[in-house]
Amino acid sequence: MKVKVRIQGSKVECEKLRKHLLKKHPQLILGKPREGTNPKYAGRQKWSCYGDYEFGKIRKRRSP
Repeated sequence: MKVKVRIQGSKVECEKLRKHLLKKHPQLILGKPREGTNPKYAGRQKWSCYGDYEFGKIRKRRSP
């Protein structure tokens, strides 16, 4: 079973939490932070990391 995961905040917060979660949970895969693209929030976009968590399976990552 897979669960979708999204971390949202400032770029620094996303990077810090992503690094922490990847060390603690080998079942998790998270992409690098990327800036939002909604034109409604131009100039004040949040950053997000997207990924998924698969229970009971150690995942192989391309980069930490």
